[in-house]
Amino acid sequence: MKNRLIKAGSLLLLIAALLVGTTTFLRAQNKLGWDKLGTEAVDYAIDHDVVTIQQGSTETYTALKIKVVNGTVNVHKATVHFANGDTQDVNLPKELNAGNDGKLIDLKGNKRAIEKVTFWYDTKASSNEKAVVEVWGKV
Repeated sequence: MKNRLIKAGSLLLLIAALLVGTTTFLRAQNKLGWDKLGTEAVDYAIDHDVVTIQQGSTETYTALKIKVVNGTVNVHKATVHFANGDTQDVNLPKELNAGNDGKLIDLKGNKRAIEKVTFWYDTKASSNEKAVVEVWGKV
């Protein structure tokens, strides 16, 4: 019985160490301090999507990066909604494509808690596949 308890305790300690180590490793992989906040697939017709940040998140960000994977996006409008109710309309190029590292957006007021980011856009008709938009936050 005592051996089983020792083995169970050792197993729990090993699992806890692996979880802590994995979290530390993943954070270290993010060397530049960017957190992936969400993704949305973009339709070919004009689309209105909302990238909602995790409910109850207390993380604050100084900047956002909007990155496109697969295809090209025609951007009509983008708005950042902050946790305190403020909003910031974002000027993005009319066309974003997968060939760049993303559009950097400085947030007014520096460290800001973000509730969501709304987009009005469509995938460029000449693209063979639907674009995917990624939103990243600079910690």
